[in-house]
Amino acid sequence: MAGLEDALFSLLEKKDEIQYWLDEKRKNIPLPIYGSFDIRDAGWKAVVVDSNAFPAGFNNLDPEDHPELSFRLKKWFENLDNFPKRILLWPEAHTRNPGYLENVRLIKSLLDRTGIEVLVGTDLLNHQNLLTSLGDLSYVDVDVTDEMVLADGKSVDMIFLNADLSDGPLHVSGVDVVPSNHMGWHSRSKCRHFEHVSDLVHEVGDLVGIDPWLIGPWGFISRGRCLEDITCRERLAGEIHEGLEFISKKYKEHGIDSQPSLFIKNDKGTYGLGILRIQSPDEVLNLSKRKMNRLTYAKGGKDAEDFLLQEAVPTFIRSNDSVIEPVGYGVNGEVISWFYRSNNKHGVLDNLNTPSTKFILDKDLSEKASLEIHARKWLHELVANISMIAMGREDIDHQSSPEE
Repeated sequence: MAGLEDALFSLLEKKDEIQYWLDEKRKNIPLPIYGSFDIRDAGWKAVVVDSNAFPAGFNNLDPEDHPELSFRLKKWFENLDNFPKRILLWPEAHTRNPGYLENVRLIKSLLDRTGIEVLVGTDLLNHQNLLTSLGDLSYVDVDVTDEMVLADGKSVDMIFLNADLSDGPLHVSGVDVVPSNHMGWHSRSKCRHFEHVSDLVHEVGDLVGIDPWLIGPWGFISRGRCLEDITCRERLAGEIHEGLEFISKKYKEHGIDSQPSLFIKNDKGTYGLGILRIQSPDEVLNLSKRKMNRLTYAKGGKDAEDFLLQEAVPTFIRSNDSVIEPVGYGVNGEVISWFYRSNNKHGVLDNLNTPSTKFILDKDLSEKASLEIHARKWLHELVANISMIAMGREDIDHQSSPEE
């Protein structure tokens, strides 16, 4: 295929050198305890387009991977100065989404296998018992004081977050919080993450002798774009024009016959909110009120003013008439488990993080899709692991700053 075909040969030829490079990079970062990574593979380009520091789809992973996930969680805890004996798994405060509750139940079961006592709850949720398809899930009463966190009346050694903190950090003291407070969307920046990704893929490009654009998306931060103001939209339109021009040149350079487009994404946020795809600067100049509201709305109803302009990468992978997007899950700094978003109602460039999307495993893929993904799995693992290292570098960014 155009673009990536020769690069793939070079990447595989230097697979050992790349693995050594990954291992060395991991030595210099605080290894993320977990994370998930959305991948788009156009055939001529394969990249991570989104990363989540608080992944909420563990229930979609292959049960055969559960023992390995638990083993790697335990290894992460064993690398701490003090191995925790009692952990509070802190979920999102909502309890209505069955899929999310299954995710929490699955994370608890993975943690239970480490030998650590695991309780579930937050100070916003009362004691309650919930039924999921994976078994009962019990939330305990949680009290947060100035000096400790009590779960079911007893202190805990650690809070294990599975909430993205869009509304702000946890105000706790006397107990470790993982992942760190600053990885929540109240302070994390998508653009900063992809700046680290860009630095890393450029290193791989130099190591292997390929164009780093083939394994990293073009992106640009646009700050303070008050979209109701025409002057702000005009500046944003100018930035969009520059981005589309850059991508057009790359398409010509690599012999790609396609029309470039961009996603405008809320720089802080999750759940697929605040995303809009455009193909022309004129589209942002003539935004309808509906599209403007869609773009600026974030989780919790907060308005967005900082946006990530990110190259829209299509997917060439199809299975049973549905477009497919690989999603990698990592534990202890390494991506090891996968599922696939599958949607027969959307096209190759559409956002697949929607209610109509299904989650499938390798065994559910068509024979053609299975062969294509198997042939490119190492490439998908590479870009996902680069993104997980970038996540660790984000953590370093905040270590010299006071906790929010």
